[in-house]
Amino acid sequence: MNTTVLLPPLDYREITQNFIAELEQAEQRKPSSLSYHVHNLSQKPIVTEGIIQGIVIGGTNYIVSTQHISSHGKVTILEEKTGILPLLDLSTLISFLREHKDDRAVAVGLNFGFGMTPRTGPFGEMDGVAVEASKEHSFTGILGKDIGDIVRQAFAKNIPVAVANDTICLALAGDGTESASLIAGTGFNLGIVTTEQKKKVVINIEAGNFNKFPHDEELRIIDAQSEIPGAYLFEKVISGKYLATFFNAKAKSLGISHSPLTTSQELSKLSHEINDAKANQLARAIMERSAFLVAAAIAGLYKYREEPDSFTIIGEGSLLWLGWGYKENIYIQLKLLGIPENAVTIRHVKDSSINGAFGLLTK
Repeated sequence: MNTTVLLPPLDYREITQNFIAELEQAEQRKPSSLSYHVHNLSQKPIVTEGIIQGIVIGGTNYIVSTQHISSHGKVTILEEKTGILPLLDLSTLISFLREHKDDRAVAVGLNFGFGMTPRTGPFGEMDGVAVEASKEHSFTGILGKDIGDIVRQAFAKNIPVAVANDTICLALAGDGTESASLIAGTGFNLGIVTTEQKKKVVINIEAGNFNKFPHDEELRIIDAQSEIPGAYLFEKVISGKYLATFFNAKAKSLGISHSPLTTSQELSKLSHEINDAKANQLARAIMERSAFLVAAAIAGLYKYREEPDSFTIIGEGSLLWLGWGYKENIYIQLKLLGIPENAVTIRHVKDSSINGAFGLLTK
């Protein structure tokens, strides 16, 4: 059965063209729902040997890892731990950093999954100024401040602190041949790896904020109940954070009786079950549409980059790798959008979040 009959049809070619137009507007610094935040990579590694720390802050959990790099480039993990991230304001963030700091560290790489304005730190490293809170974090005392300076304050050491958001770090988690990064999990975003003025840069486009696509009643309901109404509309129809809510609203409007879902994992599980045919078909339709919309954005990015023969994307996110038929449906829609077969490859990199944090220092 064609699952899309349960949802209004979308013109994915038009959405792709709108995405390209918005991206071109953003690059020219004209009004756009997309961003074009250029992050300049250091022309040489910040650190080539010594003990360094990588930290991931942004989702529900944190990761802190300490590594030693020998003079021959051998990497040894000295310690690694994860846990539940506390709600962040300035005092809590400093306490967290002090609790987990390693006094031997000569540099820190921080994967900071919140909105920042990029800048260059005192050692030539990527850095950023916090510009918005996220989820339930208040960010009191953090907004408007340089994140690298906050880390140096907590460590009480004047050392390089390289900071970037999860999209940028993901682009640095591979072998350096990648063209872009994709996050499709609790949130949604895309990043571009390119060259500007003969320098390699990574561009965060805040793809979740794209808004040039049809808005249905369910999106209006989700948006009105969200933390930031009117913003990140594309993310609200794609990401795992909102898909269960979309199912609940759509099931109600279609008269499908099913207990409310709370997570995208439950939605994906329902997509595999056939005991409740109508609920199963709706779950599949929602997962399929999410993947098709991601494909439209990827196609836009690919065409914007002048359709290279090979376009490799590092992908991250539970929706992308565990969602029902998700990656397969992305490739199906890419083909329907005229993207040559095998031109776009989405690949997984193990431990990409923390590897990207270290990549800020070592690449």
